[in-house]
Amino acid sequence: MEFMKQSDKKPSGKTGTASGKAPKTKRKSNKAVPKPIATTMRLGRTLRTGGAFIVRESRKAYDTFNTFTQTGEITTDKKKKKAKPVPEKGRINRNLAYVLFILGIAVVLSISLMILNNASVEIERKTVSVVGLNSDLEGYRILVLSDLHGRSFGNGQTSLLRTINSLGYDMVLFTGDMVGKGGNPQPFYDILEGISANRPKYFIAGDSDPAPVLSEPREDGGTLNSMVLNDWVLGAQERGAVYLDVTQGLTVGRAHLWLSPVNALTVNVPEGLDLFNDQLDQETEGSLYGVEVDYNQLPLTTYRRNLLLKLDDTLHSIGTEDLHIGVSHIPPSDDYMAVALHLGQTAQEYDYLPPVDLVFAGHYCGGGWQIPFYGAFFIPNTFLPRHGWFPDQSLVQGLRQVGTVQMYTSPGLSVSDRIFLPNFRVFNSPRITLITLTAAITDDLLGNG
Repeated sequence: MEFMKQSDKKPSGKTGTASGKAPKTKRKSNKAVPKPIATTMRLGRTLRTGGAFIVRESRKAYDTFNTFTQTGEITTDKKKKKAKPVPEKGRINRNLAYVLFILGIAVVLSISLMILNNASVEIERKTVSVVGLNSDLEGYRILVLSDLHGRSFGNGQTSLLRTINSLGYDMVLFTGDMVGKGGNPQPFYDILEGISANRPKYFIAGDSDPAPVLSEPREDGGTLNSMVLNDWVLGAQERGAVYLDVTQGLTVGRAHLWLSPVNALTVNVPEGLDLFNDQLDQETEGSLYGVEVDYNQLPLTTYRRNLLLKLDDTLHSIGTEDLHIGVSHIPPSDDYMAVALHLGQTAQEYDYLPPVDLVFAGHYCGGGWQIPFYGAFFIPNTFLPRHGWFPDQSLVQGLRQVGTVQMYTSPGLSVSDRIFLPNFRVFNSPRITLITLTAAITDDLLGNG
């Protein structure tokens, strides 16, 4: 066989070895080893070519998309030949998809901006002129917060407290609905505990807050306040805040400043004391005879009678040169303020509180949702024309003149549950306000604000 014949051949002496194996030789490659500079040049040409390709194809894609959006036709090859027109039905579908795509982007951007808007707190600064202001109160600063509704700005209110603690102020005033209908006071407590400046803090209850006074007193044998006041009120008091259930006084140098709940301005103190004294005598007697209703109501009547006794003392203490500030959660109507002003000026001395110089309120939250370049389209006030729809924007927030009294309505931090809209603000940043008092005449007092 051929295989055997080839195997039986002896190796040649020129090419073989003693063992019969062929020697190993190194074969030289015909290819030259590329130099580094050549590799770099080739890489550079590749990048330039690729970059030009990307630019060229991007321009083609842009031109195609632009033509499609305008005409519904698609350009194809390099000669710019037009393809067959897209059928009318297909063109409508494509245009609809494009419109929906743009709307989707707009919605995403709007939601993102809204989230950022609701999470950041702005500072509004106002200078308020008070005629005859004592020189020791010149430049006195009041920090106004309203309508938290149990909301948190960061863990433990860190974001809000960072803003508050960056300001200089002489008093903090909370104008209601800090707890809200959810009933969780901890976000409010976080603010009280986190305020770094040791300044007086006053608060009132709002219409969405749990009732500050219990309908039935506790039987814990403690103080009268602990028997009749709600837990969230007691908790705020424990954290250094003063509950404005009656007029409170404050001395600033040689000046005196008074804070009164607005609903106390129309209370005839002597008549109220006579009424509660009679009721107290009746309930005391009924309690001795074991009448359960009288027994339960006695602490509440005692609490209210004590408020009138404090108010009676205040009537004899407020001087004509003192600054008197009214505090209300719901902005009082112009008619109510006119009545309060009339009673304070013309009634017999020591019957009513003297007129206030300034009023602070909240409740409207800037309308919650606002229309750009217009403002709030609804506020919760059924006594207004159109039941609060498309209100006069001067009523919604900010400073305005009511007779001889200036009223400031806080934009607030959250949204009132009286505004029947989703619970977030639109085109309406949460705000706190730093009010600076002055005796100088400002544009707001002249009606030019």
